[in-house]
Amino acid sequence: MTRAVPTYGRPPWPRSGPDPAPLPGVCQVWWARPGDVRPEHDALLGEADLDRRARLARPADQQRMTAGAAVARLVLGTALGTPPADLRIDRTCSTCGSPHGRPRLADADGPDFSVSHSGHCVVVAVLPGGTTVGVDVEEVGRFAPGELEELAACALADAEREHVARLPAAAQPRAFTVCWVRREAVLKATGQGLDVPPDGLVLTPPSTPPRVLHRDGPEPVWLHDLPAPCGFVAALAGLGTPPDDVVHRDAGPLLRQTSRRLSGPTTRSHR
Repeated sequence: MTRAVPTYGRPPWPRSGPDPAPLPGVCQVWWARPGDVRPEHDALLGEADLDRRARLARPADQQRMTAGAAVARLVLGTALGTPPADLRIDRTCSTCGSPHGRPRLADADGPDFSVSHSGHCVVVAVLPGGTTVGVDVEEVGRFAPGELEELAACALADAEREHVARLPAAAQPRAFTVCWVRREAVLKATGQGLDVPPDGLVLTPPSTPPRVLHRDGPEPVWLHDLPAPCGFVAALAGLGTPPDDVVHRDAGPLLRQTSRRLSGPTTRSHR
């Protein structure tokens, strides 16, 4: 479908705006950089977004969150013909009722979407047609060897953990990260989150095509690896029938065009 990305500064995907009417069965995957965010983009956010961002202590985390929220609202707003800031996005957890669940449109029959970010990489997946979607991206090499072993012990199924442990030490960080993003993408799509025990979700080893071997749940799940910026890995998952196509988009031009359009004396700073 798409080739690997040699450097994030030169993306291979089209530098275009969102499709006015996303086609059923086509998943849009939008890639952004936190540095594309400007104060003007606060005008796209809802009050809940601003509240969530205010609880983040680090400016870098605030910027990543703003980039993901702005891109998601721009694409969803275009699809629904609704101003981005007017979209009501619900994050109610289905287990405890707190506002930390998977995001979804609260009162519109529109596309499903998922947001992830790590380091200087932000990704937003949008899929119409009533099918839930989950996306995850992670920078490789974030953890020391001891931390990686501890994380694998509590996060991966036995077969995945044993596969990673058999690899040469230099290959383990990337293999673990592939396992991690695949699992996160599936758990985001199903809405189950980290409540699922490691062996409640068993995937194929990271050196093989992604597939769900076992899951505690009745719905079929599809899983794809995504081409990601150099130094990152990413995965996309969903319930039911997989999309007919996955179309990648560079969100940088979209954010810059929007910033110019919104420029004016009244904006809310993202800092």
